[in-house]
Amino acid sequence: MNNNNSDMLFSDVYNNVLPFRNLILRLSKVAQVIHQQCWAEANAGNISIRISDMVKPFIKRIGLDNSYPCPDWFLVSRTGSRFRDMLDEPENCLMIIGENNKEYYFPEDSKPTSEWLCHLKLHSLNKNTKLSCILHTHPTEVIALSDTSFFQDCKINSQRLNQYLFETLPEIKLFLPKGIAVVDYAPAGSSKLADLSYKFIKDKQALIWEKHGLLVLSDNPDTALDLTEVINKAAKLWLIKGLEN
Repeated sequence: MNNNNSDMLFSDVYNNVLPFRNLILRLSKVAQVIHQQCWAEANAGNISIRISDMVKPFIKRIGLDNSYPCPDWFLVSRTGSRFRDMLDEPENCLMIIGENNKEYYFPEDSKPTSEWLCHLKLHSLNKNTKLSCILHTHPTEVIALSDTSFFQDCKINSQRLNQYLFETLPEIKLFLPKGIAVVDYAPAGSSKLADLSYKFIKDKQALIWEKHGLLVLSDNPDTALDLTEVINKAAKLWLIKGLEN
């Protein structure tokens, strides 16, 4: 594939693969909600979704499966992109990545989010599950909670955090029966943050990054937003209760 065709692959998939087009529409609407909640200030926040089942048949149909023999394909937010622009400019905010020990970017000159290493590690843990979507945002109250002495204690025993959040908002247990994982602060986009996330997420679907934000795993963008909303509501209620005491 020449560079021009590489640049066109994203739009070709968008125009010819209806499930892919519908996914981007749903993702764009979710991104608008996240922006309106101020959970993705400036170019904060990122998302990746495994799309192998959508893309691989099309890649084979157009004769590119030998050129790009990738078992895994992902839709990924680009570095520097803004959630608020995704609805109007999805092609400038998102990219496709084919992964097979080496990575193929479409368009070729696009770059994935700085958190892509972390996303890829977590996708490898859930390769055979329905958890195909990873969403990272900056929910205000979650970040505030992660900067409290209470949270510092909970890093030693995350079960304590889960117990308090379950008591504060009982419905959170319906959405996240296995609870929420926590990790120490590490620089955004660093291999340390990726390694910590990989180590501590285990069988959970949510991870609080200290003084940074929240990462959730789900089967689609809408459910990922659901988890984000519920966790932030619990954090907000906990903080309000703390002010009253």
